[in-house]
Order: sequence, then structure tokens, then C-alpha cells
Amino acid sequence: MFLGFGFGLRNSTWKSRGQYSISQCQCPSNLRATKKGRRTPRTTVSTLNDDVLLNIFDWYRLYNTTDEDQGWNLERWWYKPIHVCRKWRHLILTSPTRLDLHLVCTYGIPVEAMLSHSPPLPLIIYYPEITGKISAADEESALFALQQRERVRRIHVTAPNAILCNLFKAMDCEFLMLERLALHSLTESRTGLVLPEKLRAPLLRHLTLSNIALPIQSSLLRQAGGLITLRLWNVPASPEFHPAHLVAQLSGMSHLEILMVHFYTAIPKRRIASAAQPTPITLPSLKVLAFRGGSTYLEGILARLSAPLLSMLNVEFFNQLTFDLSHLLQFARTTGEFRFRSAEIHFDNDFVSVIVDPHPEPTGTNPFLVQVKCRPLDYQAACAAQICHALAPLLAGVDSLTLGFHKDGSASWQDEIDHPLWHGLLRTFAGVKSLRLTGGLVGDLFRSLQLDEGELPLELLPGLRELVPSGWGHTDDAFASFISARQSAGRRIRLVRN
Repeated sequence: MFLGFGFGLRNSTWKSRGQYSISQCQCPSNLRATKKGRRTPRTTVSTLNDDVLLNIFDWYRLYNTTDEDQGWNLERWWYKPIHVCRKWRHLILTSPTRLDLHLVCTYGIPVEAMLSHSPPLPLIIYYPEITGKISAADEESALFALQQRERVRRIHVTAPNAILCNLFKAMDCEFLMLERLALHSLTESRTGLVLPEKLRAPLLRHLTLSNIALPIQSSLLRQAGGLITLRLWNVPASPEFHPAHLVAQLSGMSHLEILMVHFYTAIPKRRIASAAQPTPITLPSLKVLAFRGGSTYLEGILARLSAPLLSMLNVEFFNQLTFDLSHLLQFARTTGEFRFRSAEIHFDNDFVSVIVDPHPEPTGTNPFLVQVKCRPLDYQAACAAQICHALAPLLAGVDSLTLGFHKDGSASWQDEIDHPLWHGLLRTFAGVKSLRLTGGLVGDLFRSLQLDEGELPLELLPGLRELVPSGWGHTDDAFASFISARQSAGRRIRLVRN
């Protein structure tokens, strides 16, 4: 029996006898008449050679993968085709590498029974929690699959600590074929689970850990020289996890492209032990660096790191009063991928963001982003001012600045305006020619930034030529006195209504 896979070939239809006709294929022995009386070639799927069939199977399995939680059939696309006919069965099962065949151990699958009746294909252990919860039977199946360590190629498990602890006992060894490892603990804590110390995976390419710590003695990263992505989410705040320790484990990763380190809480500065003057290592392939934590830890990483091809740097700081970002400035100078031609500063309910050269929507990503979690408006302004002052040599060339005010409510804003603070922030952008104001009640806030004389000091934004307000709650008269004063001083400004 033939099954309608939906191969997507043009001018193709299923015949009632179970034959798949493809009008573009050439087959002189099988002709059919057209409306104009011509005889055109026709073939059936049974006459396609092995190479054509393999190409069709290759197309069919696209996007059908467990990588990054993609795919509609969890790598099991080939289960039905092998029952179509003997030829297909033989072709698929004798091409496991070409077709990247796997057996998937997942929810509801009796793994021991499956392995006893299946070819010795590589295994994927896949319990991501998005499709269900691990039962006691699933846990037993996962443990049995982990015992076949010479066949395990990918592991993706999201579970509570109690289940992960049992699985870790079976993972305290070497997995020679393991290429992807993603472990997520559903139990958040300041201490967290610790990855098995003896776990080894020399072929590892992608590692994701959430609420799970790497043991100091582990050689997992040192041996995984081919690692491409490393994501450490909600890392427990341990003083032993010093920036020098992390960077040392990255030293041999010439293929690393994505590095993300997000702490559960910030490690206090006093608990990050001092170290000798570091010798920076180079990650020649690194393109994305994302960090969440304290500025002291980030500075410790950047002081030891060089990434000439970096094209995205996203940083989120926890609530803190002061920032020392000297190494961030030096690091941004040496990457060569950031242009620093435009900037945005957004004040939201819970955080303030400084974005350089923002990507237009709908990408949703920004190449250079520094964000601080805090709530009071003047506190946000102080954080933004410190960040901008630290990056002042790079921001001198910014000619387009956007200030976005997206906080709820407006009654308290008037009382929160500290003129020297806000004016100090604006002084960082002496080269700005276009100023955009977005969000609710931007007119009220802009009016609050002005002095009693009704305008910003002339030394602020001296090159401003264009003012573009947008959002709601603003009127042109909020900017009239400012524009009039600048024009009286011989500095013409154009008001653009957006």
C-alpha cells in the first residue's frame, strides 16, 4: 500500500492503483495521450532509481528533527516508508548514514522492547516536557537507553531534580557518539544540580544546561574541542565558578559560535577571588555572546577573551548601583562588527535598555544590547548614564538617538526628574542629528527635562537638526519652546510628526 507523503513534486497526482505519476520524468515505455493528441512520457514511482528515491527521502525528512525542539514527527519520518514495499525498506535501512536514521526514546515508548526489535541505529533520548511529563515507565526507559552509551547521539531531558538525579547516575561515564546534550531542571534553586563529574563526550557539538552546574573538576568542556553552541542558563551562583575558570575551559574551542551564560543570581563582587593579570584567549568563530549577571563577572570574562568575528553582544545586569565597564569598552572596540551609528534607550516598567545599531523589526534581536533590571525612572536613568559614559568613545559617532518611555503611569515622573542626571546622559551623544521620542506621554517627560527657561541647555545635543516625537499623549506645543529657543540661537530644528 502506498502512502501519500505529500512530496511536493509539481504536476504529480496519486493514481487509483496506488501509483505516483510524475509527468516530468522520461520513460519511453509508458506513454499517455494529452488533449492535443500528443503522446508524452509517464513513469511510476516503482521505476525511479535508488538515487532519485534517496533524494526524495532526503527532502521528506527536512525540518523533521529533534534539534532545538523542531520537527513534527521527532525523527521518526522513516517508520511508515519502510512499510511501503520491500525496495523502500531495503533502501532506507541500508542508508542509515545518508538518511541520518535514529531510534527515538520518548514519552510512552517501551524502549527495551523497541531496541530488541529494531536495527542497531543511533539513539535519541528525547523528553523535553513540552509534549508531556516523564512517568515512572518513561524514567525506566530513559535509564535503559542511557545504558546503551555507545549508541546515544542526542539527549534532551527536562525533568524535576529527583528524576534527573537518577539519570545522572547512568551518565557518569563517557558517551563516544554524543553530539547534543540539553538538560533542564524544573527545580530552580541557588545551589542547583551538579552535572556528573566523569561525564565525557568528545564529539559534543551543542550543550545546554538549565539550573545545572558544571563541576569544577569536570573535563567535559576541555575535551569537547568541537563545541559550536554552549548555553548555560540559571547557573547557580558559586564562588568557585570564577571567570578565569570558565574562560580556561573555553580556550580550545576554535569552532564555538554561540556562548550564553545566565546566572540565577549575581555573584557578589567580594566573592569573586582576585586572579593574576589574564592572558586573553581568542575564540575565532564566536558570533554571539549573551550574559546575565553582575558587571564584575562580565568584566572578568571580557578581560580574558577576544572574539574578532562577534556580531551580537547581549548583556543583562541584575539590579546594582554602580558599573565598572572598562573591559566592555575595550572588548567592543576590538570586535570590528559594531558600527555605533544609531542608539536607542528604552525605559520600561522593570528595566532600562541601551541598544546600539538596533535591527529593524521583525527580527527581534539586537546586535549590541545592555539591559539593567530596575524600576524607578531616575534609577533607570542613572544606570543608562553610567553605561553610556563607559561607552562614550564609541557613542561619539552616533547621529540618530531614540528615547523610548514605556512605563505605566505618568503622575510620578515629574517628581523623578533629576535634571543634572538626565542632562549628563544626553551629553554623551554630542553628535546626534536626529532625536526620536517614542512611547506614552513623551511630551510631558520632554517638558520635564527642560529648565525653567523652557528649553534644554544649548550645549546638549548641539548638532540636533530633527525632532521626531511619536506615541500618544504628546502635542506639538510640548516642543514649541524648545524649537523656538534653538532657532533664536541660530540652530534650526525640524519637527517631524510621526
